[in-house]
Amino acid sequence: MIEHFSYGYLTLPIAFLVSMTGSALGLLMARHARRHERPGRRALWLAVAAFAIGGTGIWVMHFVAMLGFTVEEAELRYDPALTALSALVAVAVVACGLLVIGLGRYSTLKLAVAGLFTGAGVAAMHYLGMAAVSTDVLLTHRPGYVAAAVAIAVVAATTALWLSWRVERAASIWIAAFVMALAVNLMHYTAMFGIATAGDSAAQAHGVHSMDLVFPMATLTAIAMLILVYTVVIVPTDAEMRTEARMTSLEGQLRQPTGTIGR
Repeated sequence: MIEHFSYGYLTLPIAFLVSMTGSALGLLMARHARRHERPGRRALWLAVAAFAIGGTGIWVMHFVAMLGFTVEEAELRYDPALTALSALVAVAVVACGLLVIGLGRYSTLKLAVAGLFTGAGVAAMHYLGMAAVSTDVLLTHRPGYVAAAVAIAVVAATTALWLSWRVERAASIWIAAFVMALAVNLMHYTAMFGIATAGDSAAQAHGVHSMDLVFPMATLTAIAMLILVYTVVIVPTDAEMRTEARMTSLEGQLRQPTGTIGR
């Protein structure tokens, strides 16, 4: 028997809140990226946004939700290398999507292409994470659920990329983050409910237990969240940036030689 909430429903709200927070931080970074005209500076902020959305909003949510996944009378282990690779994939595909729509002229075609690529990548991240699961029973994925999960991932990714380009107000960002977290969780559990057992496996489970990964992952997530929150706090607001621009302009005028001001 497969259990998706072996710790009760505790993992569900934790995964959702982590996903929502990471998405909100990423949207705040993307909003700041749009303020910069220079491609290099914009790309830097989009990369940070991808780390927040892909790393925290998507992958950490996947990891937390997987803590509740068990198979009755079966031993589950995780391959650390594949688990880490799935995290890199999550960040990389979101970064590609944000860079596609965030650099150059925005268009609906670019959004569609970026959403399709990013959504497929997010789905690949999920199933790569599932490939990291080693157990002494055979696990299969029912095709209908796989197709549904991929479709949800594409829609969720496209929505996330569109929101990262559009939302401005803080209240709108948190509403958008709620929608993104809802979509990410829906994709994850749709894929998970499509898992079925198909008898015993000839191979023995190898790797580490999920609880062995909790402390290092919790530590890394806490550090990443603190860094992201600190970055958001020190980012100047629109009003501060306008004031700085006016001060810079005024200083430039005052430095002009006498008699040239006002010409």
